[in-house]
Amino acid sequence: MVEDSQLVSATLQGEFYAFESLVEKYQGKIYRHLRKMVNDPLQAEDLLQETFLNVYRGLPGFSGAASFSTWLFRIATNSALMYLRRERPETVEYNDKLSTDSQELIGPSPELVATPLERLLSMEGKAKIEEAIDQLPLIYKSVIILRDVEGFSLEEVSNILGASIPAIKSRLHRARNIVRETLTSYYKERGSSRN
Repeated sequence: MVEDSQLVSATLQGEFYAFESLVEKYQGKIYRHLRKMVNDPLQAEDLLQETFLNVYRGLPGFSGAASFSTWLFRIATNSALMYLRRERPETVEYNDKLSTDSQELIGPSPELVATPLERLLSMEGKAKIEEAIDQLPLIYKSVIILRDVEGFSLEEVSNILGASIPAIKSRLHRARNIVRETLTSYYKERGSSRN
């Protein structure tokens, strides 16, 4: 399998097939990422085209400091965030200081851990998780999607979003807590409605 760096070099030398290979390799992953970010399949397709157009135009400036895939996801994420900011401007204030209080070190809430696996893995549970993530403020949504859904490391998320690792950790912690609270409330309501 040809490495990304070889395909980038070939593209820069005018071999368009190399760029087509990069598009074929990453278009599915980028589309799924954009789909999760914007929650609209048609808009995700538009953003996919915009992303690869921006990648092609920006390729001469690609330094290789980060991996090609990290750089590509950064461009895709920025495209999605710009779209979402236009569509739903937010006035939420946030503080990215990483606190050192003991609450940062607390593990998952007992309510979430105690939830039966069957419920969490049910279609209803998955839909509720996706809904909770979709309702997050953009600053948190992008971090949780990149880290927990796409599986990027903290360093890669930091590179993609252009934020420090402590800021990413802080945002991720807040995002997870918000999702956890949403799910805990949902399962408590669901449990009390059955009684």
